[in-house]
Order: sequence, then structure tokens, then C-alpha cells
Amino acid sequence: MTTGFENAGDVIVFAAFVLLPCVSAGLLALLARYSQRNPHRARGWIVGGANVLVFVFLSSVVLLVMESYYRFWCDTTDQFAITRVSQRWLTRHFNQFTSGFRDNVPIYPLKRTPGKRRITFFGDSFTAGHGIPNVDDRFANRIRKMKPDWEIQVMAVNGADTGNEWDTAQWALNQGGELGEAVLVYCLNDITDMDPEWQAAMNRFHSATNLPYLCTHSFCLNTWYYRIKGMLDPDITHYDRIILGDYNGPLWDEQKQRLTAFRNLIESHGSQLRVVTFPFFDKLGPHYEYAGVHKKLDDFWREIGVPHLDLLNLYESHRDKTLTVNSHDPHPNEYAHAMAADAILKFLEQTQSGRIAPSPQR
Repeated sequence: MTTGFENAGDVIVFAAFVLLPCVSAGLLALLARYSQRNPHRARGWIVGGANVLVFVFLSSVVLLVMESYYRFWCDTTDQFAITRVSQRWLTRHFNQFTSGFRDNVPIYPLKRTPGKRRITFFGDSFTAGHGIPNVDDRFANRIRKMKPDWEIQVMAVNGADTGNEWDTAQWALNQGGELGEAVLVYCLNDITDMDPEWQAAMNRFHSATNLPYLCTHSFCLNTWYYRIKGMLDPDITHYDRIILGDYNGPLWDEQKQRLTAFRNLIESHGSQLRVVTFPFFDKLGPHYEYAGVHKKLDDFWREIGVPHLDLLNLYESHRDKTLTVNSHDPHPNEYAHAMAADAILKFLEQTQSGRIAPSPQR
């Protein structure tokens, strides 16, 4: 378990948060004593000074409480894993073993165990379980528990896009690994690694070169700095415009080529590819603006003969439930992962032995 102090700056800033209410309370006591000993002195500046010190004291107490909460007790994530709180969460909960991927299995054997069906998931933070403290609560591990006679491998990395997932598959195959059946867990933003506008926006958002000293070493101020920055950044707030533009422009043709190449890579090594698509949870509703993107993807996978499970309809029918990790992190929570596990398991059973499950109708 990590503490709230990782360097001298952290200690200095927290000490300042502790000292400020003490100093302001001390000055307020001295002012009160001075006023009692000099009752005939001008009262205006004394009252004004007392009001200022009371305000400083109360504000500093509130800041100390908030800082203590974010520094020592808050254990959660944000969407981009950028805040100090989120980075500490990753340190606490993202255990990586010899496999190099988040899991509670020390190592993935290269060769398939005779008589066992092997499923290898490729994906990003949705698959890795960002925001899920217990790795057994993510969908892949739930499937492993429901199907102990299957071998489940999870080769997922936070922030991975289609290019990264292709590299991971190539790496695994170069190591001599047998994938058995590969499942590409697709998120709609997997196209954005080819979008220079979005990459520039992410570089700006993650840049810490001009981060104020207090925002660097205060967990509370660091959290709220990035929350406010995200609300004011036009590229973050108009994320939908960028994504929709990617799928309605030339990048979609390039993405189809990459996805076809991914299928060819998997099949060239004697494996079969299946695809599962997650929606954007924070956009679910009657006016979900990415429905056209889901249809494009479904049509594409059907054209190239890859079984595809789109989870949009599943989650749309449960959008009255809480499906995300928290209000600042739209990754799927434990409940959403449990739903995904049941749907994906059924999909994998239906597509076993070459039987392709029909795509859901809209």
C-alpha cells in the first residue's frame, strides 16, 4: 500500500496544509488577546483583521480535510489516468506478473494445454479493467471462473489503440505463443491513434511542463486542476466531433485496412478472430450519437466474415443502472463487466466450432 508521500515536495506541501490553520488560529488568538488588553484602540482594523483570519482558518481547515481525503483515502480513477490519485490507484491495483499484462495469473504458457480451449483477449483499458480494483471482477476473469476448463489470456494495455493491439498480437506470435481463438475487444476510440488532431490534444492535456508547484504536489489541487482543465479544453469537450469525423472521413478506410490486417495476422497463424464492441457509456441514451459508427463496424465485420458481438443494445436496455466507474471515469464498472461476461461467454459458445452468431438487429 502506497502512502501519500512520494517525494520531498509532497511532504512540504502537506505540511503547509497542516500549518496554515494552526498559524491562522494562533494569530486569531493573539489578536483577541491584544483587543482585550487595548479596549480603547480603534476597533475597525481589529474587526477586519479578525474576519480575515477567521476566513483563512475555516478555508484552510476545509482544504486540509479535502487534501487528507484525496491524499490518503480516495482510491479511484479518472478517465485518462492522469491525476495523482489515479496514478496511485494503478500502483495499488494494476498487478503485472511475468506475462507483462494485468492479471492474477503469474505467466501465460506459450503452448495450448491439450484438451483446453484457449481464448486470448486483445484490448485497451476496457479489457484491462481500468477502475476495477479486483481483477477478478473484470469480464475476462469472470469468464475464466465460469469456464475453468478454458485457458483465458488477457493481453490488454491501458490506452492501446488498433496499432498497439496489432503490435501486441505480433509480439505474442513472435514469442511462439498459440492464441487459440483471438478476441479483439474494440472501443470506438481505437481509431484515434491515426488522428493527429486528437494526438495533439492528448499531448497538450497530459503535458505537465507548466503545472503549478502546488498542483504537482497536492493531491486535491492536482485532481481539480485536471478536472477543470478537461472541462475547458475544447478538444476534450468536443470529443464526439473528432470521433465521428474519423469514421466519416478517410481514416475509416485506413482503419478498415488495419482491422483486416489484424484478422489476416490471426488467421495466418491458425487462429480464429472474434470481435466484441463496447459503446461509450457516458453517451448512452435515446440520442446516442455513435449508433452509425456501430452499424459501420457491424457491416464491416460481416463483410470480412468475422463474428461480431456489439454490446450497444445490451447496455442501452440497462442505461437506467449505474454502469460507469464514477462520474469522472466512464469506464465500465463491476456491474457492467458482469453483464459483458455473460454476453461474451454466450457469444463464444455460439461461435465455437465455426457456428457464427447473427449480429443483433437494430
